[in-house]
This record gives sequence, C-alpha cells and structure tokens, in this order.
Amino acid sequence: MLIELLTKRYPGMRAWLTQRLSALVMAIYSVFAVSRFFIVQPNNYEAWVDFFQPLWWRLATLLFWTSLSIHAWLGIRDVFKDYVPNPSVRGVLQKFLVISLCGYLVWATCLLFA
Repeated sequence: MLIELLTKRYPGMRAWLTQRLSALVMAIYSVFAVSRFFIVQPNNYEAWVDFFQPLWWRLATLLFWTSLSIHAWLGIRDVFKDYVPNPSVRGVLQKFLVISLCGYLVWATCLLFA
C-alpha cells in the first residue's frame, strides 16, 4: 500500500512523506540536544568545543541540518507555488533558495568538520 502511494500516480505523496520524515529527524535530534545540554551544560568556548567533539554528535548535527534544508526546501517551494504566480520569477526565487540552502549546508559542514 505504501509503495503504491509513492508511485508517480500520487506525485505529492513523496514530498509529503519526505517532509514528515525530516520533521521527525529534527524532533528526535532536538530531544537529544536538549537532554545533552542539561547533562553537559557547556558554559564557555572550550566546553562548547568539547560538546561537539564526538564524531557521532557531529554526524547527528549534520543530519539535522540536512533534514532542516530538505524540510525548508519543500515548505518554501510550496509557498512559492501558491503565492508567486509568475513562473519565471518563481524559478529565480527557487534557484536562489536552493543556492542559499546548499550554501548553509556547506557552511554547517565546514563548521562541524574543520
């Protein structure tokens, strides 16, 4: 049943499911982040550096930022579809959005793994 819903017959279902899964990833990360903040309680620069030292935490944070980028792309793309009737203006805005989100993702990767 789920596989049938993800076919070309229902084009919006993949985007809907992707946005829900990305929201789930961000929610799980947020719970772990808040828990970890209460346990570690970083209060200076060195403590924050130590907070992000474990590779598993940096990978989880990168997964969070990737999910956030996908979630934002799908949401803002739909807003552009609804509120920007001119296809050429919408295309330019979507390209700017993709470039911005990719730039933010590269920046987050550089910060996490530099």
